[in-house]
Amino acid sequence: MKNSQELRGWHIHHKERLLFKANAGSPTIRLKFFQYPNYRQTVQIDKFPLECKLKVKGENSFFQFQQKVRTKGTISLDRIVTVIPSPSFTNPNDDWGKISNFPQSLQQKYQQSCRYWPLKSTQIRDTSNQEWFRTDDISSWIQSAYRYTTAKIKYRGKQEKRLGADQALLTGKGDCDEFTDLFVTFARMRGIPCRRLTGYFITNLGNFVEAHAWGEILSPKLGWITIDIALNNIGNHSINYVILKIEEFNPALPDYQIETGRSSAVHYRWERPTPTITPIYHKPPVQN
Repeated sequence: MKNSQELRGWHIHHKERLLFKANAGSPTIRLKFFQYPNYRQTVQIDKFPLECKLKVKGENSFFQFQQKVRTKGTISLDRIVTVIPSPSFTNPNDDWGKISNFPQSLQQKYQQSCRYWPLKSTQIRDTSNQEWFRTDDISSWIQSAYRYTTAKIKYRGKQEKRLGADQALLTGKGDCDEFTDLFVTFARMRGIPCRRLTGYFITNLGNFVEAHAWGEILSPKLGWITIDIALNNIGNHSINYVILKIEEFNPALPDYQIETGRSSAVHYRWERPTPTITPIYHKPPVQN
């Protein structure tokens, strides 16, 4: 019986398909879908999706498919990937630096207001009147923001759609998206560079796989640090986290995008079941 200490990573098997039917002609279909990046994890593609090219932009990776197709058919995006996470832990009791250590230019870079991170929202900005909000020590501020965020989102539950920080604060409802969006908004408003990561949280040796979102804040002393408010996690990037994409200045990167051109109407349906996860274990030492 293998124990959890021997766990090394995951084989991830995606079995997705796009079923399409055009009204007429032979349309060109363009697809873009994200691939696990080599950030906090080592990634190996064991089975490449057919007719796709792999692209890298910044810290994100994605596949592109572009092909003229028949009037009706199926595009298979079947692929197998090995992901070996790189666990790390940053102790909240350590010195993470001061918010005032960040150059003003860097703070402003992360202070653009948008739909899911509405820094200009009146009710969001009211939070700045809280005494804890003015704390300069980053680690202390993070822990206070964690307590405040979890107190405001009282009703945990899966949402049909992503609400964004403003609605999360107003309704007190949310899942990992709302916890992350509210925290990212608070951090950016305070002047702490912060971003959202999405991917999977895998437990029970791969038997439980959940699409998940969490945050990272930048420490001037220690670099990017994992902050997962929904799972009560400050500083621990464990082997359970598998990263699919990093949302830093675009808070709503879709996992999949499709373009079909304007020459003819194309009706399509995605089949995207949860990937099959198989755990990978460390090899036992060779006995002499």
